[in-house]
Amino acid sequence: MSQLVVIIQCDQSLQRCPGFWCTHDFYLKTGCFEGYPADTRYMTMSCGGCCGHSVNAKLGRLSELLEREGTPKDEVVVHLASCIVSDNFHHGPCPFRHQIAALVKRQGYTVRAGSYISKRAQQKRDDRVYRPWDL
Repeated sequence: MSQLVVIIQCDQSLQRCPGFWCTHDFYLKTGCFEGYPADTRYMTMSCGGCCGHSVNAKLGRLSELLEREGTPKDEVVVHLASCIVSDNFHHGPCPFRHQIAALVKRQGYTVRAGSYISKRAQQKRDDRVYRPWDL
């Protein structure tokens, strides 16, 4: 599986969210991170703000660094954080999420949706208050 998980978080959400629960689930390998090996590395980055175009430059630079380190892209999985792909406490899903996912894929990385699923948010999805994830 992967040696590195990169989580791209919403720049606006980061104004008030420290990313605690995303990090928590990563280290416990629960929720969206279930099945990752214990030695998988983790890093986060912001989308850079609307419309997410800085993702392309950031991942381009990451590609250069990984190549220098000898880590192939197929050992990297990029998660678009829950604050990007879902209705949530902070706001609705990012209107640019499909564009950001396309940028990630164009850079040659696997992209997945989500990083943390709270019980309250899942209940709201089950009750159809929140829309299902759409990536």
